[in-house]
Amino acid sequence: MPGFRAYSSLRSAPNRLAGRPTAILAAAIALPLLASGAPAAQANPDDESSQVWLLELAPGAGPSALDAVAEGLDYTVRHDFDRIWNGVSVEADPATAHRLGRLDVVEQVWSDIRFNGPARVSDQQAPEESQPELAQAIQTTRAADAHERGVTGEGVKVGIIDTGIDYTHPDLGGCFGSDCRVAYGTDFVGDDFNSDDPEHAEPVPDDDPADCGGHGTHVAGIVGADGKVTGVAPDVEFGAYRVFGCDGSTSSEIIMQALEAALEDGMDVVNLSLGQSFQWPGYPTAVAADKLTEEGVTVVASMGNDGEAGVYSGSAPGVGEDVIAVASTDNPKQRMDAAFVPALDRRIGYRSIDDTPEPEAATDPLVWLGRACADDASEGDVNGMAALIVRGTCTFKEKYARAVAEGATSVVIYNDRSGPFGGGGIEDGPVPAVGLTDADGKDLHDLATIGKNPVLEFPGGTVLVDLPRGGLASSFTAYGPAPDLTFKPDLAAPGGGIWSTVPVADGSYESLSGTSMSSPHVAGAAALLIGDDPRLEPREIRTRLANSAKPVAWGENPDLGELEAAHRQGTGVINVIDALDAEACLHPTGVNTGDGTAPRTFELTLTSRDRTTRAYALTHRSTIATTGDERDPGFDAAEPKVTFEPKSLKLYPGESATVQVTVEPSADLPLGSVFGGRITARSTDDGESLTAAYSGYQGDYLAIPVLDHPDYPKLAAVVGQDPETHEFDYRDFEDGETFSLTEGPDLAALVFLGHQVAELTISAENTDTGETTEWEPEQYLQRSPGPDDAMGIHLQDLLAEHPNALEPGHWTLHIKVLKALGDESNPAHWEHWQSPAFTLTE
Repeated sequence: MPGFRAYSSLRSAPNRLAGRPTAILAAAIALPLLASGAPAAQANPDDESSQVWLLELAPGAGPSALDAVAEGLDYTVRHDFDRIWNGVSVEADPATAHRLGRLDVVEQVWSDIRFNGPARVSDQQAPEESQPELAQAIQTTRAADAHERGVTGEGVKVGIIDTGIDYTHPDLGGCFGSDCRVAYGTDFVGDDFNSDDPEHAEPVPDDDPADCGGHGTHVAGIVGADGKVTGVAPDVEFGAYRVFGCDGSTSSEIIMQALEAALEDGMDVVNLSLGQSFQWPGYPTAVAADKLTEEGVTVVASMGNDGEAGVYSGSAPGVGEDVIAVASTDNPKQRMDAAFVPALDRRIGYRSIDDTPEPEAATDPLVWLGRACADDASEGDVNGMAALIVRGTCTFKEKYARAVAEGATSVVIYNDRSGPFGGGGIEDGPVPAVGLTDADGKDLHDLATIGKNPVLEFPGGTVLVDLPRGGLASSFTAYGPAPDLTFKPDLAAPGGGIWSTVPVADGSYESLSGTSMSSPHVAGAAALLIGDDPRLEPREIRTRLANSAKPVAWGENPDLGELEAAHRQGTGVINVIDALDAEACLHPTGVNTGDGTAPRTFELTLTSRDRTTRAYALTHRSTIATTGDERDPGFDAAEPKVTFEPKSLKLYPGESATVQVTVEPSADLPLGSVFGGRITARSTDDGESLTAAYSGYQGDYLAIPVLDHPDYPKLAAVVGQDPETHEFDYRDFEDGETFSLTEGPDLAALVFLGHQVAELTISAENTDTGETTEWEPEQYLQRSPGPDDAMGIHLQDLLAEHPNALEPGHWTLHIKVLKALGDESNPAHWEHWQSPAFTLTE
């Protein structure tokens, strides 16, 4: 079904909305290293209608079967993914793609969704000695204790699907090839590749996976650096599979090629610090990743960085059934650039605010300016001085402009809440601007307000700064569950404030944050387990790591003693030593208890690997529930009632036993909540504890509204497109308006999806004749990312598939959505919108 324009911030204005072009609905928005939602750019830059599609084929069918029944259709098979996914990628225009979708040998047509690339790492001063924050992280996970035992991942192959690896980095071996640590790999795209840019959307692969973006090198360092920093598994061998150019995005097709190559190269573990937000487990990258686990490869992926977008924000491939999806906790401290303050006789950490010059020398004396919003009175004369400002109320751009207008030679903004921060929004700022923590800023404020007017001296090397959420879930880490209520994420690891390797040209080391940084901790931990016992299968590795994970306190108020939501932390932060020493396992490690208000019962299997008889007692601890609006959830600590049958048991060596767990949600828990908890089987003999987690939905999951946005759906006229950003301009539809089929303007339906949907259909009805035209449905769609994001369904794109489908006359558009987990045969599981009538002319 062509005609869908990707989600964008379609914020209502009197006559203008913005959108980005795609040709199909299966789309979403993502944060750095998490997928964006448009289909991959044109495969052939000279043919604007040509795009890449992923065709899922019927069991047993292959490209030859497709060719046999698709005679006369203009398409090109680009890649056959027979080893990891039963399908092919093809190049075709949208109309042809959907004609292919009607063939019996084709199960489904998926758009080749783009993955946004990470921002390139900035220059960072190389440390003179090993920096402690990666060491802190591997102490948190107890990987450092494994090293003391001699368990270092030797002989294990770890594939990094990312921006490549700077194999010249001394901490990563210094070379590429069979005798090097980075022994395998390829570049699938080339330096200039960017699927967002039609002129550079066609990959130019080569054999050199060198990293010019930096992100993959940082990820590889966390997995296994061995030098000035030490990674989780410092003796692993690497495969570098480069899927991003130096800048920009990539596509699902390319990531799946990398998964295939990692399997062919014999990788034991594959790390994907990337993903597509708000995605379903059935998307091809998730299915392909699951296939690798069937082949014996442990696949680890980021859960996603969309925590601020609320519940159900996880990413594919992380939401894949057998993929280990990793959430992030913050490191206790983060390394930052430092400035020396003579008046305090200490160094303080700072971050440069984007698009202002880097500070290179001492500031002029700091003068307190105040909050520095447009309506605020100046609290000091900053002409020829450095302006000290507190964050809050208005934008950094407004504060900065105010200080510069009053003659400030530099701008120092300190946080109005705990910890460091980063800022932006300034364009081509003429003077340096930096951000400080609240504690350091208040100290400077105290000096400035008594007339001591301190200075900051740059550069001052680096310094460790306390993170206020140390040990807690990172603010960015995404919530599960998956749209089909599958339990996700599986577990957590440090990802906030991790110092690791970056390309030598970029300064060799830098501190980055994201689930991109937590995932490689788990990939490295998996390598340690395999190095200790090569017989372990992927399911056993996930079970050991999840069973032994330690709970995370609730970040909103740690003093209350509540635990972070199970659908945000999984079973908790990994503990490598306990995973290595496990003498039993509890499976499955994450359980979806479904929806409803009645008690739910599920089974857990406890298996002993010990040589002696062991007794176990089962206990439960609830985790915080999320309530209300899934985009901006509230929280509730109402505890479910949990019973076990049996509550205690004894296992002989090698024996397994099944425990029935019944969870009765609290009657005080609001409908629409996602709740969860931890089930622990503790050995009464030696104290070993094994943990599984569960989540469930309180109420009718099918009752979540989809088409209830106050401003959408609605009709709009397309009035233009920005040639650089590709954003569309719209104006509001006027009652009785006429649209020409040949001369325009184009008509669009702007649709906001309040939740993921299993299917969306579009039809048009001629109100004069009753004639109806229906387009092929789209399946498994992501929800709109933000509270005001919508997508555009363009009439001219719909007509590209059926050029003569609509004739002059009076028409209405009809949009129907099938709720997530809905039964398509049940009318109650669908929502319907009918547009106002509009008139079409020749």
